[in-house]
Amino acid sequence: MAFTPSKDYKRREREQRKRDKKFAADEAKAEKLRAAEEAKKKAEAEAESEQED
Repeated sequence: MAFTPSKDYKRREREQRKRDKKFAADEAKAEKLRAAEEAKKKAEAEAESEQED
């Protein structure tokens, strides 16, 4: 009789892929927020320097 591996490893791999995908999406979201915050600060700094002139 042949040995058949359980499908549990497939489930674990699938769940790991889901976690990796979610982590990557969260990282992209955080990077986008950081970039937006940086652009906002830069715009405020430029506006402030123009008001001084």
